[in-house]
Amino acid sequence: MKTFRIVLIASATALAAACSSAPSKPAVPVASAAPVAPVAPALANIAGNWIITVETPMGTMDAKMSVVQNGKDINGRLESQMGNVDYKGGVDTNNIKFSYSIEALGGPPGSFDYVGQLDAGVMKGKATFGSFGDGTWTAKRP
Repeated sequence: MKTFRIVLIASATALAAACSSAPSKPAVPVASAAPVAPVAPALANIAGNWIITVETPMGTMDAKMSVVQNGKDINGRLESQMGNVDYKGGVDTNNIKFSYSIEALGGPPGSFDYVGQLDAGVMKGKATFGSFGDGTWTAKRP
């Protein structure tokens, strides 16, 4: 029985030594993941109601602004003490532009163009009022 134990211990020791000194298997190369396409910046969601403050050469004016958004396209209505007007425009990431045409003082239609950005929940930018000059605008949710 003593011999059997010695043979068993010797065999276990030899097996352990063989396992620890055996060359390890080469690592199986990991298939590289397919290249990840760059993620497009998120499109700003500006749908809903806003209060827009417009600084013009003739003074400051507030208006209610409704925005309907369909992907990158926007449209809506501006309602102020001067009247109401429908506009159209677009959104590209956080860049916003919209415009409308009106007849001012019985003259030919003039284009009023707004460009700006959405930053921290506030839209703001510059406006061109046809031949009436330039100004700035800021819109906040009520």
